[in-house]
Amino acid sequence: MRGWNLISLRIPKEYFDMVSHFLIEQGASGVEEIEENKNVNLLRAYFPDKVRIDGVIRALEKYLKSLKGIFPQFPSIEIKIQFLNEQDWSEGWKKYFKPVRVGSKLIILPPWVKIRPKKGEIPVLITPGMGFGTGTHSTTRLCIKALMKRLKERGGSVLDVGTGSGILSIVAARLGAGEVWGIDIDEEALKLARKNVEQNHLSGVIHLRKGGIGRIRKEFDLIVANIDLKTLWRLRDPMETRLKPEGILILSGILQEDEQKVCNHYLKSRSLNYLETSKDEEWVCLTFQKNGI
Repeated sequence: MRGWNLISLRIPKEYFDMVSHFLIEQGASGVEEIEENKNVNLLRAYFPDKVRIDGVIRALEKYLKSLKGIFPQFPSIEIKIQFLNEQDWSEGWKKYFKPVRVGSKLIILPPWVKIRPKKGEIPVLITPGMGFGTGTHSTTRLCIKALMKRLKERGGSVLDVGTGSGILSIVAARLGAGEVWGIDIDEEALKLARKNVEQNHLSGVIHLRKGGIGRIRKEFDLIVANIDLKTLWRLRDPMETRLKPEGILILSGILQEDEQKVCNHYLKSRSLNYLETSKDEEWVCLTFQKNGI
């Protein structure tokens, strides 16, 4: 039976993003943050059963020990592991995934929650998947807010790199994009994204494809990528190539400590101009604009 290894640990809030980012780098499909009190959050990281969880635990123990060396006040952390099959995980998510309002326009909610949107509010239905965006993570919220700011002309084209649940593709379409392409190398992510696109009745606007950006031959008015740092670094040139003159590039999945490094990397080619940085907790979102012809 296909399932997931769940690593759970309670982390002081000031260290939460550091530990969650480390687990994502170790292969977690995603992480979940549950507030327990004003000082501590429960961190739940989900790993596909194909990942060697014993190696992840050893690396995590070593990392936590290194944090203790840097921050003497860092407490001892108990690591818990359990195996979840697909059905157990799906039922468990319903306890924690609640409607999320982003800005003044959007409300992101699971299909089993029935609420009446406020006047002028745009609903986005998202069935959660293993770590694929539900709007609760800082990087997803940052990208959504950047899309709300930059998608001013209706009918433009958008490329969503690493689409996951399809949430950013759906948001872009809801905000008026006329054509949206979402790409991902993970077939499980795409299955979930297709389901979410269909339940939002956007199959005629959003095109989902498996594979990397190299398979895309179009140019876009806007590209958004909420992915890991290593992939952002590697995809600079392909994303620039597929961006139209004066097109907008939105990047997240970047910790504040890496902001300047990523910004400098993207400005090296001299085809992009820096527009702004937005921040949410320990994460940042960078926005660039490509030079005109």
